[in-house]
Amino acid sequence: MLWINFITKGKFFHHFQPIVNLENRTIEGFEALFRSPLFSTVEEAYQLAKKKRRLYELDVHSVQKAVRTFAESGQKDKGQKLFLNIYPSTLLHAGLVSVIKDLIGTYPFLAGQLVFEMVENERIDDLSGLQDVLKLIRQAGIRIAVDDFGKGPDNMNRTIEIDADYIKLDRYFSIDLRTSEKKQAYVAFLIRFCEKFHTKLIFEGLETAKDIHYIREMGIHYAQGYALGRPHLLGKAVRGHA
Repeated sequence: MLWINFITKGKFFHHFQPIVNLENRTIEGFEALFRSPLFSTVEEAYQLAKKKRRLYELDVHSVQKAVRTFAESGQKDKGQKLFLNIYPSTLLHAGLVSVIKDLIGTYPFLAGQLVFEMVENERIDDLSGLQDVLKLIRQAGIRIAVDDFGKGPDNMNRTIEIDADYIKLDRYFSIDLRTSEKKQAYVAFLIRFCEKFHTKLIFEGLETAKDIHYIREMGIHYAQGYALGRPHLLGKAVRGHA
């Protein structure tokens, strides 16, 4: 019964956290963050979905609901991007292309404003098939981001092969960045990589104004974190520290 209510009755919603352009302090977009009163953590909900072999169903329902919420809030009219987490296995599912076509038919703004964030905690066994799907998705005007870069075991491989439009750097790099020469060197390498291949690098996990100032000095242009805005229901923004 828990599972039936969870999916069919939509017992979940989304908070939205801003992703900020640090150069002009405008909002590049919002990441939709899955929430449910039936589970203590997001991971618990998705682990149940995997166990029940209904991960694709949950992923698609989450995408559809986040898009509807974003559209109905009026946020779409500002031209900002909507970042949605999605599993590689969902991208590879035979039914996804039809779902995307239906969504764009209902919400034309998605062609140009939707960004799929590929989650890192799922192994990709069919990279060639994924590349083919991503080509179709890009033709529809949807962009691709690699989420939590630096956390998963094959992040570098998949990032090179799928040619991501955005790389979201895992919050691990924001911890003690100002005192860690190794982290600074790795981030500097990624900045050069992204500049060369016209990829937008997004720094996650910023919690203080000092953090923001430091990464701006390093050459990071986009960021996300409590210092820039907390996750919130659209229309009820919670401002950060800076």
